[in-house]
Amino acid sequence: MFLANIPLNIDWQQILLHLLNFVILVGGLYLLLYSPIKKFIAKRKEYYKNIDDEAKNNMEKANAKEAEINERLASLEKEIEEKRQQATKEIEEYKKNQIEETNKQTLAMLENAKDRAMKDKEKILADANKEIKQLVTQATKKVVSSSTSDAYKDFLDGAIGSDTDATKQ
Repeated sequence: MFLANIPLNIDWQQILLHLLNFVILVGGLYLLLYSPIKKFIAKRKEYYKNIDDEAKNNMEKANAKEAEINERLASLEKEIEEKRQQATKEIEEYKKNQIEETNKQTLAMLENAKDRAMKDKEKILADANKEIKQLVTQATKKVVSSSTSDAYKDFLDGAIGSDTDATKQ
């Protein structure tokens, strides 16, 4: 009769049964829904955390490789610059050698041309001397033959004139 004196017609037994039903409902929902969802969320967090860690590790590896590649590029650039300088030196040396060789060839050609010019000059002078000698010889022959024939004529005239003078005496 404890329950009969309750004002507002509240039945405590019904309240306790409702509370028991509520606790069973909450416990069942906890076991059936909340716990699996919480486990799923925890697994998902772990999965994404692993993916994030893996991405960070991959990023660190990529950064390390990038640094290594940059070092290699820097060393390659230095090596290329050294090779370029060496090639430039070789080209300059080759160019210098070619210029010297060309100068030697030019001097040899000039000497050869001078020798040929001197030989040509000597030949021209010899030919000119020959021609002059021939001309002088021809002129002398003409002068002598014209002088000789005049002298011969004078001689003959003189001889003939003397004979006539001698016979006249």
